[in-house]
Amino acid sequence: MKHSLPSFLTLFLSLTIIMCTGSLQAQRVLVDFGANAGGNSFEVSGWNTLIKSDAVDYTADGPGGLVSDVSADEYSDYMGVSGISRAFTVADCIVVTWYNRSDETVRFTARISFTDTDQPDGGNSDGAWFTMRSAEDYRETWTELAPGETGQTMFAIAPAGVHATMGSFNLVNVNCAIEWGASDQKSFLVCDKIELARADVRAPSIPSGLRTVQVTDSQVQLQWNDAADNVGVVEYFVYADGLVEGYTRENSHTCVFLEPETDYRFTVTARDMMGNESAHSEELTVTTESFAGDATQLQPAGMEYRGAFRLPEDFNWGGEAIAYGQDGDGGQSGAGSGDGYPGSLFVSNLNQPENGLVGEISIPAPLQATTGIEALPVAAVLQQPVNIRPSDINNWDYVDIWRTGLEYLPSDQRLYSAWSIHYTVTGEKHASISCCPADNLSGGPYAGAWYVGDAGTPPIDAQMSDWLFAVPDAWAQDHTDGRQLVVGRFRDGGLSGLGPTMYAIPSAGASPPGQGSELDFTRLLEYGPVQNSDNYHFPDAIDGYKHSDEWREACWLEAGEQSAIAVVGRKAFGDNWYGYHGEQMRHDWVIADVPYPEFYETDPDGKGWRAHLMRPMIVFYNADDLADVADGVSSPHEPQPYAALRIDGRIFFGSEQEIFSAAYDPINHFLYVLEFVRSSEGSLVAHVFETKEVAVNDAARDMRHPSDIQLDVYPQPAGDILNIVCSGEAGAAMHITLSDALGRTRILYDGRMPQGGLRISRDIASLSAGPVFVVLRTSEGIRCRRLMKL
Repeated sequence: MKHSLPSFLTLFLSLTIIMCTGSLQAQRVLVDFGANAGGNSFEVSGWNTLIKSDAVDYTADGPGGLVSDVSADEYSDYMGVSGISRAFTVADCIVVTWYNRSDETVRFTARISFTDTDQPDGGNSDGAWFTMRSAEDYRETWTELAPGETGQTMFAIAPAGVHATMGSFNLVNVNCAIEWGASDQKSFLVCDKIELARADVRAPSIPSGLRTVQVTDSQVQLQWNDAADNVGVVEYFVYADGLVEGYTRENSHTCVFLEPETDYRFTVTARDMMGNESAHSEELTVTTESFAGDATQLQPAGMEYRGAFRLPEDFNWGGEAIAYGQDGDGGQSGAGSGDGYPGSLFVSNLNQPENGLVGEISIPAPLQATTGIEALPVAAVLQQPVNIRPSDINNWDYVDIWRTGLEYLPSDQRLYSAWSIHYTVTGEKHASISCCPADNLSGGPYAGAWYVGDAGTPPIDAQMSDWLFAVPDAWAQDHTDGRQLVVGRFRDGGLSGLGPTMYAIPSAGASPPGQGSELDFTRLLEYGPVQNSDNYHFPDAIDGYKHSDEWREACWLEAGEQSAIAVVGRKAFGDNWYGYHGEQMRHDWVIADVPYPEFYETDPDGKGWRAHLMRPMIVFYNADDLADVADGVSSPHEPQPYAALRIDGRIFFGSEQEIFSAAYDPINHFLYVLEFVRSSEGSLVAHVFETKEVAVNDAARDMRHPSDIQLDVYPQPAGDILNIVCSGEAGAAMHITLSDALGRTRILYDGRMPQGGLRISRDIASLSAGPVFVVLRTSEGIRCRRLMKL
């Protein structure tokens, strides 16, 4: 029987210690601390020498054991046991039992050392200390104990990585760490015993029965049978063409942002709490449908790669923002246009507090180089980087790294800029929009900075000023009261909301407003707040949302009669966490290692939001969907990308495939995507795509989605009641089904189309939260609608 997650976790967590350590006979006490020195006991032969800090003493509280006195600081308490040298292998783990003797809930972790006989920092001996994990869920570094509760921390011997501990040692020493360094709470935690146990190294069984539930031009919903494990399966990973594609805690998953008419080879694996992963399931090949959009929508197939060029060294370690200047470098018919790539690019340089300057470069003809970054043509500097920020931005109290947007408006020949701070975790708001003459960056005047909306209300810094682009004037006149500039951001961790944002603002006009003025804005895109999520379910979010997504730029793209609003960056796949790539370690609230791990090889930037896989991608929004938001027809969280382009990783020069920014040339239809190549001294490479019009397969689309069949579902998102309205040929046979996030399907209607259409309401209170698919099938074709169930 399929268990829901809460009951499933309750079942396996109650068995965790028995299962993860093998049988009880295989679990041996290294030291059981008594209520006094005479009460200590040992079970491992040759291990009976106590290690004890002067800052801990015995107590009879709870099971009895050692507890810190009030003088203990972060490191001065330690307790353990030593003996004859013993070989520790990956089959071993150390389990420490703790008791909370207070009337307060305490959150803590523990450090463990196999080489240090005293305290972790400032003691007389030198040795490595490693973060223990929760015995209830080894993926977490912290453990929480309610008053009077007993709990356990665990450390599994690792053969490699920063926690490599396989070898021969003659001691085990433990030190307690409290959340946010609140050392006074150490006196609440009694260390009862330290045990040597057999680690759980058994992988779950292979998931079986992999199958499709729903296939569209950009999504594939998969389902499979539950896997089994000696402890319990806690998560599944979906792979596409051998790479991590999805993460789920149920036996179903919907893969999003797939490309039309493409074959994908899917497999599924199961993992348990200790990270043991099963072998892959049998492979399932699925072909997505052909593009289902209409003739006005730009298609992924219309993005043709033309090659790349390199930016001058003046801009190394920069590239936070770029903008296309159609009048630069001689304009569309001057000296710089002879190679077919007229105009220029405005680019920001090193994005540290004292920099973030902006210059201008030429655009050389790109080259599809296969011999390395050195073979690429190099752009020329047209204007050296200078500080274009107005005085109020330059006077911000604290900037760690600039987040910047640039856009050139030919109508007033100004370069517009948007500024924000990378490390934005509060609700603060700055005046952040400014502009200056584009042909003389160093001369000014520098107008602004201005607020987007009221100075004290959202959107806040975390929601804007990481990109800036222009929409066509006619579209702006129709939908945004002529506001032609669009500012937005995606701040990882959900701090901008659960997806990218977009707000239309006016240009400066003939007489720019005064410094600190408030600009009217039109909200175009804004997903739900992170506070409404549990970090697994994300209501009112962009499809496939992850905290570690990296959407870095947005542009309006066109090709003939087709258009799209594109968001460019890297998409996170698999699970996501705040911490390090190295050993997939979560930072949670603390990494207790001493010395603190630097993770140079896997995390040169240190900790941050991470995922199992990051892939460069462009997602496409229908401008009509954003127009509906502007016109008040739809809510700001409703628009979803209608298609995506998974950029071929082979075009990139850095192994990280990092995208920093992008800009669009609306005259010649070139999209410039800026790659940051860390391994090449922070070089910047501009990849060039040409947008081309692609004919829609009308016959195929009409076969699947005939125009005389209509299907609407509401409300969006859905609560307990779902309303369905459909119309078509009276008397036609019709079959309406609904599939929830777990892949369970129910029939909503099976009959014939009534005269005048069908209107029904259904109770869906029992459905799981997440995406819901309503499918209408007739002899003429299929209609499908997706909505979120709260």
